Amino acid sequence: MPHSAKREQMKRYRAALREYIEANASLEGLIAPEFAEAYGRAEQARAEFEKARRELLDCNAKAEGA
Repeated sequence: MPHSAKREQMKRYRAALREYIEANASLEGLIAPEFAEAYGRAEQARAEFEKARRELLDCNAKAEGA
């Protein structure tokens, strides 16, 4: 995999991680409906982070096998 593609993969991973951290931080101090909405965003951010992480790990595994 070209170095630029791996760099882009790392950018997506970092952005997803940042989004996940921010979404979790937004949960503090919320009650009922606001919490449910923020929790939904945090769960979506978690799923995106996990997807980006898997893609990054797959990318690294392919590079090591090449």
